[in-house]
Amino acid sequence: MKRILHTLKNKTVLAALLLGASACTGDFDEINTNPNAPTVASADLFLPHGIQSAVDAYWGGSLGMDVGDLIPQYWARIQYTDIDQYTITSDVYGGSSWQIFYIESLADYQRIYKLGKETNNPNYQAVAVIMRSWVFSLLTDIYGDIPYKEALQGLEGTLSPKYDAQKDVYAGLIAELKAANDMLVLNDATKGIAGDILFAGNLTKWKKFANSLSLRLLNRMLGKADAPIDVKAEINRILSDPAKYPVMESNADNIQLNYLDATNNNNPINQNRKTRDDHRVSATLVNKLKAMNDARLAVYADKPAAGGDFLGVPNGLSGADANALGLAKTSKVGAYFVSPTAPGVIMSYAEMLFIKAEFAYKGITTAGDVATNYTAGINASFAQYKLTADAAYLAANALKTGAAGYTQIMEQKWIALYGQGLEAWAEYRRTGIPALSPAVINTNGGVIPTRLPYPGTEESLNFKNFSDALTKQGGKNDMKTKLWFAK
Repeated sequence: MKRILHTLKNKTVLAALLLGASACTGDFDEINTNPNAPTVASADLFLPHGIQSAVDAYWGGSLGMDVGDLIPQYWARIQYTDIDQYTITSDVYGGSSWQIFYIESLADYQRIYKLGKETNNPNYQAVAVIMRSWVFSLLTDIYGDIPYKEALQGLEGTLSPKYDAQKDVYAGLIAELKAANDMLVLNDATKGIAGDILFAGNLTKWKKFANSLSLRLLNRMLGKADAPIDVKAEINRILSDPAKYPVMESNADNIQLNYLDATNNNNPINQNRKTRDDHRVSATLVNKLKAMNDARLAVYADKPAAGGDFLGVPNGLSGADANALGLAKTSKVGAYFVSPTAPGVIMSYAEMLFIKAEFAYKGITTAGDVATNYTAGINASFAQYKLTADAAYLAANALKTGAAGYTQIMEQKWIALYGQGLEAWAEYRRTGIPALSPAVINTNGGVIPTRLPYPGTEESLNFKNFSDALTKQGGKNDMKTKLWFAK
């Protein structure tokens, strides 16, 4: 099944059709009709590419593998180490993220939404809103204030969109996700959806995606005095009514794209490893898991090809020092994660449980018991990789009281988020946990990056709004300005 190639081929045809390309006259339009060449754009043709383009960028590529997995110190570079020293180039923060998300993925969701409305299928509209909300959440977590309300309106004449404050983006996304949950029609065969490579048309899982993502974003907002919505009320709205607002309930609900062992549809990390060997597992993670005797290390990392125990690489070494450690003497990223069929995880049940543990720790009773959620989160993370957390491990990591317990929650969440580097980076910036040290050599003034710069295209094509956004955030277009959720 060649999902992306098939879709891109059809999108090329559709582009020509939408531009009005036609040469048939007389009866030839009847006898020469090709049943495999669509004459009307339909939502199912845009949905596969819209989903995979976003997950590919999030999970693989320079954004996922380098920004995402290097900054929170899951991986380290053993070759071409500049990016591990925080020298992040414009092709990464522009082409590999901003451009893909806005021009590729979000544009697809906008088309799907409009087509769903035109065909009276609210389920396509809801799915488009949920995917759109996830991608907007990535953008604001990466950059801060972003074009949101006025984004994606180029065809309507808005070519220079204003930037929205991060807190307002979050508030808008919570409202949109609630509306999407309410819009989904589960028991009407005439409102089914095709092209759904994420959940195969399971609309209950789309509801769980909407509400679980809402809780992730509300967790970012919790405790912020200037939050524009009643955050606790929104959390309680979801957690107190699981029938109306379901969330993930088991690992079977993990929100993930299951890649295929086929060209253009394999996991992007697998594709990278066909020609590259630049990454190793970070010494930060390896040393932490070895000290804890954590069985997940054997999944997250491979033992060195030359033999011996797991050996991680410190982040931000010089090229010479990294190379001196030896390609065969250091731990590669685990075979599970470089498999062609390794899933691209957007959100896991383990993450959901750690969110609920944090809610409970902060006094939200609808979230349940702190220790119960915490232990269940550990178990879910182990089970995600077909492992079992034994009694000795659980006893050694039993939840403590007070601030020490909060640190345990966030450290276990960091371990569970392995591979979801962008989410782990956001959580580190929000909490400061785990206690990471900057890269050995770094070009960001000893500061672990707090954001990515806006791309140069925004400065040249949308200068006024670009400048206003920077002024309102009180910083330069650099990687040191703290985002709203981290202040």
